[in-house]
Amino acid sequence: MKEEGYTLDVPEKKEDLLNLFMDNGQVNSGDWTSMEETANYAVKISRERYEKWLYGIPTVPRGKMLDSWGDPPGEIMTHEQNIFIPGVDLGNVFIGLQPSLGMHENPEEALKAYHDKSTAPIHQYLAFYKWIEEEFDAVIHFGTHGTLEFREGKEVGMSKDCFPDVLIGDMPNIYVYMVDNTSEATIAKRRSYALMISHASPAYMVSDAYDEYAELDDLLQEYHRARTRDPRRAKIVHEDLMEKAKDLHLEGSVEDIYDKIFEMKRSIIPKGLHCLGENLNEDGIIEYVTFALRYDRGDVKSLHRIIAEEEGYSYSDLLKHPGTVSKHKTHAQVLEDIEERVMQIVEELASRRDVLSVAEMFSSFCKNTREEIEKTLSFALDLIDRAESCDEIGGVLNALNGGYILPNKGGDMVRSPGVLPTGRNIYGFDPTKIPTAAAYERGAQIAEQTLEEYFKREGRYPDSVGIVLWGFETSNTEGETIGQILRLIGVEVVSGLTDERCGWGYFSDLKIIPLEELGRPRIDVMMNICGMFRDMFPNILELLDKAFKMVSELDESKNENLVAKHTTELKEKAFELGIDPEICHLRTFGPGDSEYGTIMPSLIESSQWESEEDLADEYISGMKHLYGKNISGKDAKKIFEYHASNVEIVSQVRDFTDFEITDLDHYYEFSGGLSTAVKKISGKRPYMLISDTTKETIKTEDIADAIERGIRTRTVNPRWLDEMLKHGYDGALNIEDRVEYVLGLAATTNKVANWIWDEIADRIIFDDRIRKKMEESNPWAMEDIIEHLLEAERRKYWETTEEELEKIKNMYLEVEGWIEERGEEKPKAWRNSLREKYEEEY
Repeated sequence: MKEEGYTLDVPEKKEDLLNLFMDNGQVNSGDWTSMEETANYAVKISRERYEKWLYGIPTVPRGKMLDSWGDPPGEIMTHEQNIFIPGVDLGNVFIGLQPSLGMHENPEEALKAYHDKSTAPIHQYLAFYKWIEEEFDAVIHFGTHGTLEFREGKEVGMSKDCFPDVLIGDMPNIYVYMVDNTSEATIAKRRSYALMISHASPAYMVSDAYDEYAELDDLLQEYHRARTRDPRRAKIVHEDLMEKAKDLHLEGSVEDIYDKIFEMKRSIIPKGLHCLGENLNEDGIIEYVTFALRYDRGDVKSLHRIIAEEEGYSYSDLLKHPGTVSKHKTHAQVLEDIEERVMQIVEELASRRDVLSVAEMFSSFCKNTREEIEKTLSFALDLIDRAESCDEIGGVLNALNGGYILPNKGGDMVRSPGVLPTGRNIYGFDPTKIPTAAAYERGAQIAEQTLEEYFKREGRYPDSVGIVLWGFETSNTEGETIGQILRLIGVEVVSGLTDERCGWGYFSDLKIIPLEELGRPRIDVMMNICGMFRDMFPNILELLDKAFKMVSELDESKNENLVAKHTTELKEKAFELGIDPEICHLRTFGPGDSEYGTIMPSLIESSQWESEEDLADEYISGMKHLYGKNISGKDAKKIFEYHASNVEIVSQVRDFTDFEITDLDHYYEFSGGLSTAVKKISGKRPYMLISDTTKETIKTEDIADAIERGIRTRTVNPRWLDEMLKHGYDGALNIEDRVEYVLGLAATTNKVANWIWDEIADRIIFDDRIRKKMEESNPWAMEDIIEHLLEAERRKYWETTEEELEKIKNMYLEVEGWIEERGEEKPKAWRNSLREKYEEEY
């Protein structure tokens, strides 16, 4: 920016910039520090100046603010009748913090959903945006995502009474956003007129095996060598490796254990956090492109597959059975050799920049597939160029100069590499084309795998499957979960037809799959959507309405058509329950019209819940609203409870490389929340299955396995922890978030094994090196992690020894004392009562 002519006085180190906020009390809550300290450095807005802004906005939003927060200036971030806006003035640039919603300052308000549009902004919130509009030429929002675009108002087509319109005013809104989150980016565009500038995901690396897992891997390799050469030695090694596996809570045969260790080693994980404008270095590009080449992409064949087939292997078989021995090697060893060879090819390609010469160089092993490999290498070279062409800071500067920002589709960088280069204005997939033919087929696979998993355990098909349906996933996969739903009920989509209503390409017809062709009963489905899905895909809500109505009206036996069976049963109870018989075929439930999710994350974060039944009640209360054609957010608790009582499986797709289910609170919010609700209503916890579509082949597994993989490959993995801690304060905060999410999963799934809590304690708070780094960069995060462990023990999710518990208590007091010595307060006000409770109990 300096080179562009901006007048700036910027600290030399990023830590110095953070310290300007922390040391001067420039934080957006009086619970962090005293208002007197904040007032010394913050922008001061007098009551008189603020009232001009307040009484300059339309009557309706002004009335809502006064009703919610009283007369100005209010009580949050105020002192002596002035409103304070904390931040750091660098010259032509002011770095501020988006104001709070008034939740964290009030434990009761803390339980409101973060995305709840019914919450009027506090007075400081309005003052913040009006001051920026009056003093500056543009606003740049950093971070995915903020709260502006979720304030009260219409879903699209803002009016003068909609808070996003009132707040953003006439300011250009430049929004630096994660390239993979097109669903929420779309909301920001529609509701706050945002111009998106995409930024990349973090660099990627493989999880690898570490510590005792590396030792187990060595034993597995030794066992496979000894099995053919020295059977007596193999028997001894077998005993050792099975004992080691038991210590690491890995069960099954040698092949099962081998498969899990190999999956762990090969898992792609984020390498810390992304810094704006920092493109991948040469090694990072080679690694990223190598990962991307694992996948087939239409007529571009996976380079790994090409090499496998040239060597006489089925790539799919190699992936499916890594522990199988073939040609004196395990499939895992073959895959490792192939990956190493692919990396060498990519390295040569990055150096030579010539597809033909690289193809010629490696012709010794691609004699029969020259055309295929040239096509794949052309794709790889284009991807190298794209990765090198990312210009995120250039995009921001161009936007500030009023330039045109080139558009580009957003999505997962590994499964959809076309989202590069970043620095572009991202958009989502055309909703009228969802589900695509490919997404339907993949969804059909997910459906059949889900039923197979249940059938293996119960010897029959389930009555109903509860499915979590997100806008996030639907945008990224182009409708895999929609395909899953339709396949379960035995329906196909006829796509590419012309819809007479609008004249564009549209899925305008549905086709019933005959029972003989389906080969099983039609399984009922209860869908739970998020608010993003509601806003982005109203056409899909109509599609689902139509599909379930068609299936409900089929003349088939109730044992063969569980959709019709349950629709008929509900209609028979309609008068008794006081519901309209005409809506008994609907199965899509979600948050109310003004909301996007539930208060589950707030409950877990604030510890403001007593029992799992409380969580179930809150989930039902938040998600009891019915959606369909001409029905939006109808309160339908009795219908929700009826369908939940039939659910025997809860299913969700994991579709993003960046996030395991342990990396995002929304997984426990929705899958966990639905499971908890089903348990309360039916008296039995449903099976919980995750279908992972991020890899070369789709894998449906028990949620416990998904949780354990996320913990092993990320949360307690020294590689992941070290990369996170390179980012100081934010890295430590990300680690703390993951531990909080484990608590959420424990509370809502009961699938968090005791050893997981042991590992968190051992590898984070009892590891002197990790603990010291966290205390130096973000002691509050360390304190919160200890509180999460204590809460897990108190709620009986973790059984530990008295000795370890005493050690944790002492560490808690030590960290708290260290914070107090620095003269710093705890950032989360709602934790104060929790701290007192722990000090009293322990």
